[in-house]
Amino acid sequence: MDSAPRPATDDRAGHDTVLASLLDRIGGYFYIKDRAGRYLFANAQVCALYGATPEQVVGAVDAQFMDTVRSPRVLMNDRAVLDHGEAIHDEEELCLRDGTRRGFRTTKLPILDGSGRVIAVCGLSTDITQRNWASGHLVERNHLLGTVLSNIDAHIYVKDNHGNYLYANEKTLALYGRTAAEVIGRHDRDLLPAEVAERLAATDQEVIRSASRHAREEVVIGADGKERHYWSIKLPLDLPGQPTGIIGFSTEITELLRLRQTLERQRITDALTGLPNRMQLEQELALELRLAQRDGAAVALVMLDIDQFKYINTHLGQEAGDQLLREAAQRLRQALPASCSLARLGGDEFAVVLPCGDTAELLRQVENLRAVLAEPYLLLGKPWRATASAGLATYPQDADSAGPLLINAEAAMYLAKERGRDQLRRYTADLGAAASRRLGMEHDLRGALAAGQFELHYQPKIRSIDSAVAGFEALLRWNRSAQERVSPLEFIPLAEQLGLLVQIGQWVVEQACTQMAQWRTQGLGRVSVAVNLSPSQLKSDSLLDSVCASVERHGIGAGELELEVTESMMMDEPEQAIAILRDLHEHGVQLSIDDFGTGYSSMAYLKRLPVDTLKLDRVFVSEIATDPRDADLCAGVIALAHKLGLRVVAEGVETEAQRQALAARDCDLFQGYLFSRPLAAAAVPAYLREQDRQHSMAMQGYGI
Repeated sequence: MDSAPRPATDDRAGHDTVLASLLDRIGGYFYIKDRAGRYLFANAQVCALYGATPEQVVGAVDAQFMDTVRSPRVLMNDRAVLDHGEAIHDEEELCLRDGTRRGFRTTKLPILDGSGRVIAVCGLSTDITQRNWASGHLVERNHLLGTVLSNIDAHIYVKDNHGNYLYANEKTLALYGRTAAEVIGRHDRDLLPAEVAERLAATDQEVIRSASRHAREEVVIGADGKERHYWSIKLPLDLPGQPTGIIGFSTEITELLRLRQTLERQRITDALTGLPNRMQLEQELALELRLAQRDGAAVALVMLDIDQFKYINTHLGQEAGDQLLREAAQRLRQALPASCSLARLGGDEFAVVLPCGDTAELLRQVENLRAVLAEPYLLLGKPWRATASAGLATYPQDADSAGPLLINAEAAMYLAKERGRDQLRRYTADLGAAASRRLGMEHDLRGALAAGQFELHYQPKIRSIDSAVAGFEALLRWNRSAQERVSPLEFIPLAEQLGLLVQIGQWVVEQACTQMAQWRTQGLGRVSVAVNLSPSQLKSDSLLDSVCASVERHGIGAGELELEVTESMMMDEPEQAIAILRDLHEHGVQLSIDDFGTGYSSMAYLKRLPVDTLKLDRVFVSEIATDPRDADLCAGVIALAHKLGLRVVAEGVETEAQRQALAARDCDLFQGYLFSRPLAAAAVPAYLREQDRQHSMAMQGYGI
């Protein structure tokens, strides 16, 4: 018997249950709302989202589960579907009552009745919260990146393979004076002068073709019309779905180039006169000689030196000296054709390059330059006259390149000064040999200290009262080679000119102190040593510190180290010299004036100088036994020194007659070949022991 059929209501209920089960498993949020916003159906995902049962959701409205004020798009889309009867596909953000935010991708459809009227809205939503979070962070990162790139002190830009801008940071936009909308999608041809744009485009295409990094200097005309220089680095950039473009980083170097140009000008220009300096002259002279060689012409180089400059600079002050040099430079420039090279080589030396045709005309030109320099200068309101010495050398007769020509012209100028100044001297072959020797000596002298070629010899000073050794004077010797020892009269002035005597002088003081300490350890007692100072040492800021350091390092007692300065050295800058000598004297260093009587008049300063000893120059000692005037002069100096509490050392004593004449006039100490030539350091111990033996025998002879 067939079973009775189930009621239709049971079938519908089963159908609804199956449908609801299917909607729970679709992996999305499915719901239906009527026109009043009441839920007619909500699948399991919607109920789980709201944390409610189906019975609690159906019949409820959104305000019971979400913050509708902070979820406006949800209600807005519902109303749009209900009002217009059209489907909507949109992204919605829902803010739950606990503050949690969720993002959804939603499709909403209208539900119609039999008459086609919209009676409800049906929605299906997919959770995209995580995607939105990532997108939000990406936006934030892009915003941060844009902020960083806009504030970097560089122009950063991206272009496609055709050179059209895809990105430009704020500095790039500011350069062009345009907005992003006016730059993006545009080419450099639209923004810059054609010539500039073509150069940039060529570089861009080279980067793309070679697929490699390029770095070079580029020039761009900004919106202000000014030319700007950049150091640009451009790299190929793979763009998604597009051919390779470029990314560029350009840093402005306009000011850096200006600074470099300024430094280059300063490097080759004399700051005081504005003339080229020696470096620039050598370059210009080399060019002149190449042109002369090509054309078979001759070139003359004239060196000019202002004879009285040192006196003016010393007595009127550096400002007056600088004024003289500036005016001398101006006079020379006005007296020369614009095509002639003129330079200041340093100090009071100028150089002029002249075409060399007729010899008489050349000499007339040089004499005209000397006459221009000899006209009076108005300094400190008074006229001062300064003559000029000149040296002349020509190409190709005297030299075939710039360096030797400079040396030869300079040698001729020095000869003019040595022969009385205020004259012109031409270079000769004999002078060339002297110049060559000087050049070789300059080279060797610069390396002599490092090569260990210097040594000290020691000449004893003998007491008049008992013929005992009172100490030694350290004398510098230069062993240029095993076969050649150069005279101090030759190399010391050269070392001073080359600026080497401060360093050499420090070595002499240190070596003398080292030797004094060694003699002490050898049982010879405390032997005093005198060291000569150079003019440059006396002006050096490091003199006091270096001397005190050597004295302390070797345990030299007060009065054991003596420093000798010449009279003329102190008169150059008397107040400065007095201050430095006082500092040295306060640190236990004995001081003496060397070659007294041969320099400037110094009586006004003598009483202020903290010196202990005067040294009579050999020029007065040599004739003391035969010339009454020299004898009286020596007697006067000795008496003056004793009145001031100073000892007197007579140097250059070579005969017994000289010794007796000096002793008769109460000279305190003798120094010269009569007693001993300068001794090598190794010979001093034996000399001292022999002197002690002789002194002891003499004392025994006197019954002492």
